[in-house]
Amino acid sequence: MKKVIYTIFAMVLLPLSLFAGLAVPGEANPVLATEKFELDGQQLTVEKRIDDMNLTLRVLDADGKQIFSSETLGSEEKLFVIDREAVSLKVRDLNGDKVPELMAAAFYGPNASGLYVFTYDAAAKTFKPMPFIHAAADLTRDCLVSDMRQENGEDLMFLSDDVVRALGMIYSTEPDGEPVAGFYFYKLTDGAFKFVESKPVPVDE
Repeated sequence: MKKVIYTIFAMVLLPLSLFAGLAVPGEANPVLATEKFELDGQQLTVEKRIDDMNLTLRVLDADGKQIFSSETLGSEEKLFVIDREAVSLKVRDLNGDKVPELMAAAFYGPNASGLYVFTYDAAAKTFKPMPFIHAAADLTRDCLVSDMRQENGEDLMFLSDDVVRALGMIYSTEPDGEPVAGFYFYKLTDGAFKFVESKPVPVDE
């Protein structure tokens, strides 16, 4: 009987030992995603991480030394879409200047998420968020905002390297007008994403 008990006990412990070294991102392991890239001949790594509900980006050099840390971007992980793929983090040269941009999204609530695009400021030797400018509304933000969260990331989507779309509510200028779901389009121009237009979501989408 004792041999049976010991055997069952060992069988229970075995699966636990197999997973003992694994951690769920955001819990024991704060790193949600990483990407390697090159800048000025240096091999660097960008980390998207969450510590105590503070989601940030960090850039590390080849020795693991931190050379940049963003301010808090949000409180929860968020995906966005680029190349028709939902991703957590992406590094790409968006404007053809041979300097890669760092892209990440974060949910900050209660219904809003932001897509951030960091570019390298050579003069200041640091990364800075590219502004999203809506001139007609006299509004400039550090990120593209969507207030209609989609778990598949399609509320924040790159249509090309220089055009990005956000899903959000379009509010009527008429007193009795009802808000409708719509797309907001921004185009990368002169180092900033500038508002182009908004359109109601087609009924069949």
